[in-house]
Amino acid sequence: MILSFFSTQGFIVLEIFMYCLLFGSFTGLISGLLGIGGGIAIVPFLAWLLPLHGMPVETSMQTAIATSLATIIITSLSAIYAQNKRGAIDWKVVKYFTPGIAIGAYFGAHLVHYLTTELLSMVFGGFLLLNGLRMALKLTPNPERKLPSPLPLSLAGSVLGILSTLIGIGGGTFTVPYMLLHNVPMKKAIAFGSTFGLPIAIFGAISFIILGLKNTIPMEGNIGYINIPAFLGISVASLFAAPIGVHLAHTIPTGAMKKTFAVIMLFVGLKMFISAIF
Repeated sequence: MILSFFSTQGFIVLEIFMYCLLFGSFTGLISGLLGIGGGIAIVPFLAWLLPLHGMPVETSMQTAIATSLATIIITSLSAIYAQNKRGAIDWKVVKYFTPGIAIGAYFGAHLVHYLTTELLSMVFGGFLLLNGLRMALKLTPNPERKLPSPLPLSLAGSVLGILSTLIGIGGGTFTVPYMLLHNVPMKKAIAFGSTFGLPIAIFGAISFIILGLKNTIPMEGNIGYINIPAFLGISVASLFAAPIGVHLAHTIPTGAMKKTFAVIMLFVGLKMFISAIF
């Protein structure tokens, strides 16, 4: 009986790993291509996959968000390396933006811990819909607008850090539009999206481990809220796929990238929002 239990559990872990290994190739590609960390695809995928493999519904969304952030640590490192080789990252801006993002990620994780799965799904879907519509409508910023001084930049980072951790997307979905709003060129905005995903993912993942360990609901295969087989599968695949996405980002026309970015957000946002209501 014990042997049967362990073989069943081992099969479940292997199955989650293999599903995520295949899916990680896709998320790594869009992470490097669009600078969005892959979280807009990872969160709904894991929210669907994990309950099918025994994850309690009450913690499925928290686990999906936390695991997504953990994988973004790996994809961001790979994308940052590729972007930096191309000289696309302005490290002066990163220096001012990062402290605020780290603080925001800490508080965002605590919000996720206390919110319900349904509410988190609605928040996730709603934000993606709003951002996707904004990009699809091709709203143009004031041509005179530039990035603000260090203090406002850090405060903006805190807000974006909270929002990004709240829905487990790594930051690009918010930081890329923020940079475009301040007339940063698209390719540089994508580089910033990849770069800012790292502090969000690190501080968010650490917070989710600590908070998840306090949860009394059993979560097989998890360390805190992070599901280990899902993390490993997505991370291994995306590590190799992200540099390919970065290469494509520097060869595909800016207009095509904006359209891709908008369509992905609208599709995923609508699906999550409807699922949360019905």
